Amino acid sequence: MSHRPPPAAGLTVAPLTAEQIEGVLTDVFTRGTRCRLLDTGTDGCPAPHGHPQWLLAELGDTRVTGACHGGRWTRSDTLTEPPPTAPTLDPGTDRWRILEVLVFGPRAQIRIGEAAEAGWISADAPTAPPAWLRPRDRSLLLQGWNGPDHSRTLDRRAHLSVAREPGGSEAVLPVEWADFSGRHRLLPGGRTALESEGTWLTLREYWASDPGTGAVGVAFHRLTGLTSGPKPTGPLIDAGTGDDLPPEP
Repeated sequence: MSHRPPPAAGLTVAPLTAEQIEGVLTDVFTRGTRCRLLDTGTDGCPAPHGHPQWLLAELGDTRVTGACHGGRWTRSDTLTEPPPTAPTLDPGTDRWRILEVLVFGPRAQIRIGEAAEAGWISADAPTAPPAWLRPRDRSLLLQGWNGPDHSRTLDRRAHLSVAREPGGSEAVLPVEWADFSGRHRLLPGGRTALESEGTWLTLREYWASDPGTGAVGVAFHRLTGLTSGPKPTGPLIDAGTGDDLPPEP
């Protein structure tokens, strides 16, 4: 029996060198410029150029989020409203503060681990997996109280908003804010679907099949973006039962 999990189908992952990790942290936190490695990828994991980039960083004393839709980052730790709760990360002296840094776009993700001692880049594999193991795109609703007094966009040009969570804490999100709402839509056959709008974190799930048992499960997920508006991925929900509805032909 092997205790190593089976590889995720349709995924390629490549480790980063110390120099590449240094370059990512320097671009994002020191220069505040577009992450070059996320645009170029590596020899074992190519990535296309020109897509939006996002940052989710978990530090020991704070969280830092950011968006880069052009050449420069707008990060939560450089805002004046709300005031930063901890000093900006200095990659030269503060690596001990890092728990996890995720820099990602629609086609690739970079993950830097604790204290920046290791890092990886992941993307779709060049060859497609079997249809029954094809990756699945999902979208997760970001919570925040509705209404401009609670959750709002700070600056649409900067793609940053503040959301107050039900517990009372606030989060700076690297996306324009949209309150959650839903409406009913009649479908053929008399069923009613619930269509929802809001603010979403999108991701891609990769599946793996156990060679011994044939069991299939999610083995890896890669963040792909943040967006607001209609739910960007399925499934539709039956408004009466809460069941998933099959895609429309």
